[in-house]
Amino acid sequence: MATINFQELRRRERQRIRSTKTVDSSRAIANNDSAPSVAVNDESQPQQQNVCALTPFETLLPQNKLSEDIHQIQSAANIDSVFYAKQFLAPKMLDDTMTWLQTIPDYLQTSASNRTITGPTEEEMSLQHNGKWTRLKHARRKVALFDGTLSSYELPPILQRISNTLVSIGAFPSTNPPNHVLVNEYQPGEGIMPHTDGPAYESCTATISLGGSDVIFKLRPRQHFTAHEHCDQARNVQQKLDLILHGNGSLIVFRDDAYLEHTHEISEGVFEETTESGTCGNDLSGGTIVKRGYRISLTFRCKKVKK
Repeated sequence: MATINFQELRRRERQRIRSTKTVDSSRAIANNDSAPSVAVNDESQPQQQNVCALTPFETLLPQNKLSEDIHQIQSAANIDSVFYAKQFLAPKMLDDTMTWLQTIPDYLQTSASNRTITGPTEEEMSLQHNGKWTRLKHARRKVALFDGTLSSYELPPILQRISNTLVSIGAFPSTNPPNHVLVNEYQPGEGIMPHTDGPAYESCTATISLGGSDVIFKLRPRQHFTAHEHCDQARNVQQKLDLILHGNGSLIVFRDDAYLEHTHEISEGVFEETTESGTCGNDLSGGTIVKRGYRISLTFRCKKVKK
């Protein structure tokens, strides 16, 4: 009877087990390769919602266009570049914008210990305030700036969508779309002093009024002087234009002469009345009393980019 070699039997059994594990692993790998892949997330998929969020929205304008026949202001003042639409934002867009405005954070002043000796640069300071409510030092109201020309910053989708819409309706040319938005919050009776938007922007401004309160917007000619430093009173009296801006999503656009040669302002006071001299472009008979309440304005401009 032959002697059983137990060492040889154990060696063969170990080889068999190793061989079986190798085959099973190969089958598992093959099965995984052939199985359909399961996406962990959809980040690689096209973000259709984001694309749709930037498309121009339907406005309340006839044929979705700013029309010279309907919206251009005709008045005694020889200013032919002012357009006004009492109804611009549709209710859904109006509600979405008001909801978004409530999410804007406040700017928090950093402590002196965190400041550098030289202080922040102009762009660093702009980035600190960008997209945040900031209380003005020289006025009671607060503002929020959204500057799309700053490095590595894009306008929030809702503002970019409004910007695209202003281009699509013809308020801005496609070559110079709005890239800069200033949001002003006015409490009842608050106004803004006469000013121009200046040469830092292309000569076109569009302002949307929200919050429900009406105001009287005033365009006044910039002071022109003769060679003897006397103000040209005849020109300054002749070219005055007022407009009632309604606070439920109205739109005013002024450009060219109205932008370059005129200041614009909103007087302070809770009550104001339109004049009977035909100065008010959308209330020629005058005598309308406007009671001021809470108002938010969104002002869109195209900031010139240094090349």
